Amino acid sequence: MRQIVIIGAGLIGTSIGLAATKNGLTCTFVDSNPRHQALATQLCGSGGSVFADEEVDLVVVATTVPELANVVLDALNQYPKAIVIDIGSVKTKVLLEVSLKVPSNDLSRYLGTHPMAGREITGPEGARSDLFAGRAWAICPHEGSNQADVASIEELIRSFGATAYQMKSEAHDEEVALVSHLPQLLASLLAGSLHGELSLAGQGLRDMVRIADSDPLLWSGILSGNQQAIKPLLRQISKQIDQLVDLNLSRESVERVIAAGVVGKSTIPGKHGGVDRDYAKLPVVISDKPGQLAALFAICGEIGVNIEDLSIEHSPAQATGLITLFVAQGDLSTLINELSGRGWEVHP
Repeated sequence: MRQIVIIGAGLIGTSIGLAATKNGLTCTFVDSNPRHQALATQLCGSGGSVFADEEVDLVVVATTVPELANVVLDALNQYPKAIVIDIGSVKTKVLLEVSLKVPSNDLSRYLGTHPMAGREITGPEGARSDLFAGRAWAICPHEGSNQADVASIEELIRSFGATAYQMKSEAHDEEVALVSHLPQLLASLLAGSLHGELSLAGQGLRDMVRIADSDPLLWSGILSGNQQAIKPLLRQISKQIDQLVDLNLSRESVERVIAAGVVGKSTIPGKHGGVDRDYAKLPVVISDKPGQLAALFAICGEIGVNIEDLSIEHSPAQATGLITLFVAQGDLSTLINELSGRGWEVHP
C-alpha cells in the first residue's frame, strides 16, 4: 500500500494523512473546501500529488455521515483497484446503502471502519500524526469482505499506533451509541440548560460539558443515522430520571443511582485498553504563574515517575490552583518525598 486518496480534509482525514505520510506513504486530498484541501496538502507535504485512478491503493472516505454512502459509491467506481474505507460513526446504514447499489465484486473492496479518536479543535488545523496512538479503531467486515484487504487495513491501523477491533456493523452501532453518541447528547443537554450566574462552576461541570462544544451539523447526521440504537438508551435514562423525581430524590433512590454509577465507571478500560488500574492520587497546590506545571512535570520526569492521569481545579480569581496527579501506587511515596523536599505543598 503506497498511494492513498483521502476524501475529506477535516480533523480525522488530515490526521490519517499525517500518520500515513510519517510511515512513508504518499497521500493526496480531495475536499469541497479549497482551503481545507490546500492546508491538508501542505501539512502532509504531498505537494498536491495526483495519481492515476488505477494506481490508487486505498481511498479513505472521511466525510460527514449523510454523505458517506454516495462518496463511497463514487470512489468504488472511480478507483477500480483500490480498497475503499470510510471512518464514519455509523456503519450499518452506510453498508446497507452501498450494498444495494454495487455488484458483489465491487462491494468486496469496501470496508467500514471507525477510529475512536477526536479533538475539540476541528478541521485540518487540529490534525495530529499521533491522534490515533493508543486509541481503538473499529473494523466492520461484511459477508463479502476480502480477508486479505481486511488484514491490510488492520496492519495500516496498527502502524498508526491504534488497536483494531473487528466487529459486525450492528454491534458497532450499538456500542458507539452507548459510549459516544449518548454522552454527546447528555453533555449537550446539560450545557444547553446552563444560564445565569455561573461563578461557582467547578471542575465537575467543566468535565461534564467538555464535549458539548461540538459541531451541530456533524452530530445531527451521526445521531439521525444511528437513531435505532440511541432511542432505547434515551428512554432508559429518561425513565431513571422520572423515577428519581417520583421518589422525591429519597436517600435510598439517590444511593442506588450513585452506587450504580460507581460500578459502571469501574468497567471503563484503562488508558492501554485493559482494566482500569488502581492509581494513587496526590493533590498538589500550585501558584497561578507561568512555569509551574512545567516544573512539576520536569520533577516527575527527573525521578522517573510516570503521570498516568491528572486533573486541575482552578477558578480565574484564585491565586493558586490544585492539580491532582494520578500515579502508580508504588511511586506515590517517592513522589511525596521528592515534592515536599523541594518545597511543593502536597496533600496526600
